[in-house]
Amino acid sequence: MGASLALPALAQGADPAAPQAAPASDDQNDAIVVTGRRAALQSADNRKRNAETIIDSVVADEAGKLPDNSITEVLQRVAGVTIVRFSALNDPDHFSVEGSGIQVRGLSGVASRLNGREIFSANAGRSLLWGDVTPELMQAVDVYKSSSADQIEGGTGGSVDLRTKLPFDYGYGIHVAGSADIGFGDLAREVDYSASGLIAGKWSTGIGDIGVLVDGAYSQFTSNSQFFRMEPYFKTRINAADYFIPGGYDYGEQLFQRKRDGLYAAAQWAPNDDLTFTGIFFQSRYRNVGDEWASFVTSQTLSVDPATSEFDSNNALISSGAIFQRDPGTFLPSGNPITSGGTTGVSKSKSKTQDISAAFAWAPSGSPLSLRGSYQHINSTSQVDSLSLFRDFAFPTSFGLDLTGDLPQLTTPASFAQSNFFDPARYQWAAAMPHNELNRGEMDAVNLDAEFKFGDGFFKSLSAGGRWSRRTERDLNNSYAWNALGRGWNGDPASCGGCYAPQLTFANAAAGDVEVHTYKNFFRGATTLPGNGNSLYPSLALTGQLDVDLVHRPAPVGFCGPFDWGNPTYFDCSSRGPLQATGYGNPAYRQSGFLLPQDQTDFVTDTLAGYLMTRFGTQVGGSELSGNVGVRVVNIQNQSDGYFQQFANTFIRNGQVTVLAARSAVRSESAEFTRVLPAVNLTFAPADDVKIRAAYNITLDNASFQALRAAGELGVSTITNPNNPPAPAPSLPPIFTNFTTTAGNPRLIPATSNNFDMSFEWYPRAGTTLHVAGFYKHIKNLPIYAVTDQPVTVTFADGTSEDTIATSTAVRNAPEAATVKGLEVGGRIFLDNLPGAFRGLGLEANYTWIDSKNPGDLYRDINGAVKNDAPLQGLSRHNFNVTLLYEHKPISARIAYSWRSRYLQSTNSNGTNPTYLFYNGAGAAGSSTQIALPVYGSAYGTLDAGVTFDVTKNFSFMIQGTNLTNATQKTLMGGYPNDALYVRSWFQSDRRVRMGINLAF
Repeated sequence: MGASLALPALAQGADPAAPQAAPASDDQNDAIVVTGRRAALQSADNRKRNAETIIDSVVADEAGKLPDNSITEVLQRVAGVTIVRFSALNDPDHFSVEGSGIQVRGLSGVASRLNGREIFSANAGRSLLWGDVTPELMQAVDVYKSSSADQIEGGTGGSVDLRTKLPFDYGYGIHVAGSADIGFGDLAREVDYSASGLIAGKWSTGIGDIGVLVDGAYSQFTSNSQFFRMEPYFKTRINAADYFIPGGYDYGEQLFQRKRDGLYAAAQWAPNDDLTFTGIFFQSRYRNVGDEWASFVTSQTLSVDPATSEFDSNNALISSGAIFQRDPGTFLPSGNPITSGGTTGVSKSKSKTQDISAAFAWAPSGSPLSLRGSYQHINSTSQVDSLSLFRDFAFPTSFGLDLTGDLPQLTTPASFAQSNFFDPARYQWAAAMPHNELNRGEMDAVNLDAEFKFGDGFFKSLSAGGRWSRRTERDLNNSYAWNALGRGWNGDPASCGGCYAPQLTFANAAAGDVEVHTYKNFFRGATTLPGNGNSLYPSLALTGQLDVDLVHRPAPVGFCGPFDWGNPTYFDCSSRGPLQATGYGNPAYRQSGFLLPQDQTDFVTDTLAGYLMTRFGTQVGGSELSGNVGVRVVNIQNQSDGYFQQFANTFIRNGQVTVLAARSAVRSESAEFTRVLPAVNLTFAPADDVKIRAAYNITLDNASFQALRAAGELGVSTITNPNNPPAPAPSLPPIFTNFTTTAGNPRLIPATSNNFDMSFEWYPRAGTTLHVAGFYKHIKNLPIYAVTDQPVTVTFADGTSEDTIATSTAVRNAPEAATVKGLEVGGRIFLDNLPGAFRGLGLEANYTWIDSKNPGDLYRDINGAVKNDAPLQGLSRHNFNVTLLYEHKPISARIAYSWRSRYLQSTNSNGTNPTYLFYNGAGAAGSSTQIALPVYGSAYGTLDAGVTFDVTKNFSFMIQGTNLTNATQKTLMGGYPNDALYVRSWFQSDRRVRMGINLAF
């Protein structure tokens, strides 16, 4: 695994027609054969050494294949780079084995580039989804930590450039390479496979040199991620003292299978030595199927007997043999079952990104003037279709919980027979939640650059250029349209003369609609689950049809008897047996598909940029001073068109039944910004093997389309009415807690970062390096996702309106600047002086320390108090990677450990931002408390290993293992007294083994 490489950035991005750097020379003892992975490491070193900016990279080996399964895995061992092992940084409830994103020096503002040009995924963001791209198509991945004026603007943290192979990289004739492998995960228990192949040719013809390259890759990856999650520890008054009692727990597992294929083709023509034309076609497709099972045992009115329970110094519960549901009016056990829900979810997604570009490079011999230019067209599509079916289960009135060990341990009352978990009459059909997205994004970009070389004086050259781009995206999104199935008290009474939809149970399930799900080898047997890990769920066969219209179809008329509040069968239809066809009621739901214009949001970003830059260099005694100084001016225009909606709702507010009206309106807004971005890069070389660099530049990040969206909604937050009578009597409307609103802001200001960097690099011999780098960033207008209060106008069903305050969940510009400072240390050494086979041993390691302050970000602690002491999102204070290397023909091996310390994931994530009622005493009115607890990713490290054996010059085989130590990722909840943190979730995923072969001719 290499870390270090860089070519000087060309105007508006790397020019694919430019000649490539020569491979590293072998200045070591002739007996040390430098090929394969070691040659790739030395090539990376040479690129870093010859760069004009501060950069690190990973280079493919001779087989033309980067190591690891994804770009995120490739980058995780680069100094200063960390990866997000969740579906998204602000989604701490969904683990991602391969990772979903990266941070450079603690910042998520990382620009994505392909051969120096902008590339993206149509996911309402600004950058590429790194997991969508197959690493087999890459020649190298460059991580730019400082920038020059000729680089495309973007990336407060830096930029990542995916560099592809080009035909003129190879000598004359035909070159062929290929690879294939199989893999296996011990939890998913599925055999996966991948294959890739490349053919390249270069010929001298009567019209000049011509080259053609075609590269293709396919891979399948299956993973299983198991989780156990605690609900927030709500403040609870017991015996005149305040305790913190968890509001229940959740558990489940997610099974993912992604299939990814890539196709890349490039053609080059050089009619003479002065002119080169390059055409590129790049396509990456990603398809994923995710199956999820989860159970929830939750309540905001849980309590314990302190005399039989254990607490920490904050009075937070550690263990109790009986956590029970209590009556807020008496503070005594209510005897009511604890609400227990569950879900089966199926999600199918697919995305495709195509990049078509044409470029030229003209550098006439003997002339000081050269020109470069290119045209680029990107077309990206993304589609998500999912359905979650929810069920309720008659859980006991209490449960036991022990958090004293590494994993939670659960117990259910001995009086509650395990056979109850297999009784379909105890399960009710509860709700369905479909979700659909269909996005399409396009971009056209043109750039033209000129360079004039002065000769041997102090100033070496003057470069100038311009770039224009227009990026558009049309997003269709029907949100997460949760709707109850028939519950006995809901539906559309107007359609049947005042009746409601009956409550059906799993005993009424049509054939094939219900199945037992067994959590096999859950956390490898280290914890226990209710029902010994067995319970009933909506079947995958039913959920996987992704047809919400199907499950909402009504039962046959009269199936549950007549609608009558005195007819208990109408509220528990179990005795009527199974239905002949699927249909569990409530016609008042959101139908399938998209509603226009309500579900559509359109975006346009026009960018016009120009730059001027000079390169310089001189000898100072026996030393050399070189660098570049330039300025880039960029004009950005953002436009968004969407729909703002107020949803209908019925609730009790101030003791009165209140009905919120349904309203909607078109919203369209735009904003324009011009920014001046200077860049200075200095390199001082006191000796041939030493480089001292200093850099100052201003970088920017335009807000994501998701943050800029004109669409939004206004709703209401409620809690279950504690005065609900026993079934089958109808439930009372819920109790109002607060109005809520979510909306984008099309006028968000781009974030800008003032960056100061210094780096010391030492290259004492080929393959041995050492670098130390310090950096400081001052970031203004950082986008933050947080809960704030916002004035709104609410309209009621009777036509009246009210100006009030709503809890707003949205992205906004931080009102105060954030700062990031840090230090990187890294290096590599091969012990070539050792005798015999030992001379192939080597060690590569890096460590990054980062400190941050982000006073503009807010959260609400468990008491509802607003706080601003959270660190920068995604930033770990400590990160390190250690790799033991062995490179001695015919064996190439590595053992690598990557670790990062705790980091903030979100100050406003789903599940940790509810409103709860705190009761000061028995019978007292509940005090509404809105919280938004910060959630952190806990310290996490993984151990991977791999070995490659060269059978011949052209053929090798390899074996790799990942997650060898069976690491458990945790998330933590903050916002508690004395800065205490409590575990929110535990995640465990596959240990994997992978075997394959590589061919190269």
